[in-house]
Amino acid sequence: MKLKLSRNLRKKLKQGHPWVYKEALANPPQISNPEFAILGDSKGEVCRGVYDPTSALAFRSLDLKSTSESDIKKSLKNALRLRAPLKKMGTTAFRWVAGEGDGLAGLIVDVYDGVAVVQCDGDGMETFWCGLDIGKTLHLANPDLKSVVLKLRSKKNKVKLVSGEELESPVIRFTENGVTFETDLEKAQKTGFFLDQRDSRKYIESISEGKKVWNIFSYTGGFSVYAGLGGAQKVYSVDVSEGAIEQANINWALNGLAPEKHEGVCVDAFEYLESDRLKADIMIVDPPSMTSSQTSKGKALEKYKNLFAAAAKHVVPGGDLILSSCSSQITFEDFGSLASKALSQAKKKGRVLRVSGQGIDHPYPHACEEMRYLKFMHLVLD
Repeated sequence: MKLKLSRNLRKKLKQGHPWVYKEALANPPQISNPEFAILGDSKGEVCRGVYDPTSALAFRSLDLKSTSESDIKKSLKNALRLRAPLKKMGTTAFRWVAGEGDGLAGLIVDVYDGVAVVQCDGDGMETFWCGLDIGKTLHLANPDLKSVVLKLRSKKNKVKLVSGEELESPVIRFTENGVTFETDLEKAQKTGFFLDQRDSRKYIESISEGKKVWNIFSYTGGFSVYAGLGGAQKVYSVDVSEGAIEQANINWALNGLAPEKHEGVCVDAFEYLESDRLKADIMIVDPPSMTSSQTSKGKALEKYKNLFAAAAKHVVPGGDLILSSCSSQITFEDFGSLASKALSQAKKKGRVLRVSGQGIDHPYPHACEEMRYLKFMHLVLD
């Protein structure tokens, strides 16, 4: 299939930006399912990718000449090579394919100790990649895989085997920087675990010795476990999900940590921070994304500011405030401004020790800053 641009986007696409919206296409064809397409303009071919007639984001470029098994396998192997350093770090869970960041738009593949979990960005992308038998190609590119499962979009939280051995259980155990975790692929959010915070969790371990740590929006206790391994005096995991708190307790125990040094608190985090009793040496605030569009960005910024300000009030003088956001609509500039406004509202001053983002297994095209979504900031408060 051939498509033609109705706008001058050649330079932008040649620089590596992967997206074209429907209004920028001249007479886009009316077809039922996504197809591989060659995109051109008056000068000739610009790039190749996926045309999705069901989405406003109608074209996504791919680093593929064709959708042949050999071409896709080559891209998968290149992506796997970039993750090779993680093996030396005692890590068996990583993002193998980060969609556009690996030139395989709309495709996410996370590996948990030999089990690859596929998740696609939209129904159209799921139809496209499954139609190419991606499970088989993943196995060919990485013979160490035991199973490939698809996290179905149509049936919430269900996983379907697409290649390899049937799973004995949806509960998978894996290691990250030598730390042991467990996830239930069917019950867990996303593909099973928030792998993008791996480096930040390791950083928390390095600053936690002897401190009282509050992990707000703790989910299954990733930051909590690292704080415990770092020698924290006491760690509090706060999350509204009872299942998440139960899993946090399991992950804590898996690493041989003293049970009396961890307390799971199942409560709404916003309400919890209204308490005057909290006095934290380290306060970690890593909320879920609060906006998915520019139209709701203003409200989200206000919500982030109030949340971060409430958390800052509980940090003792000389204590650490850890702030994070996974909202792609919130830029690094926005995030820095948020931190300043939140501290002002809390009547606090701070010094920034660290600003960072996603790990090496979450690359993004340099021409697509929108995919630099994860923000992490460590402040010491006066």
